[in-house]
Amino acid sequence: MKAFLYPVWFLLGSIFSYLAFIHWRYSKTPLRPFYLREEEESEDSTQEVLNQNKLAREVVKDLNNYIEKMNSISKKHNRASSIGYFIAVAICLISMFMVYVV
Repeated sequence: MKAFLYPVWFLLGSIFSYLAFIHWRYSKTPLRPFYLREEEESEDSTQEVLNQNKLAREVVKDLNNYIEKMNSISKKHNRASSIGYFIAVAICLISMFMVYVV
């Protein structure tokens, strides 16, 4: 029975360590902010075009604030998941050790 349990714990530990690594990497890759392309100023710019540009800048500002918040939340979630998987790896290693001791 001990010969069967060691590979199972090793396999589970390997899977958990891979998932911990992946989530840690995801926590370091944020979404990029959105940038509005600047159009060249033309002489026939009307007030309507200027208002649309102002509105577009406000939308981009709000969108970038939202992306910043989501990056923060995503980073926290991925770090928490990674720590949980590292704890699972530690439990797998302790269980592998206990299979041979007990």
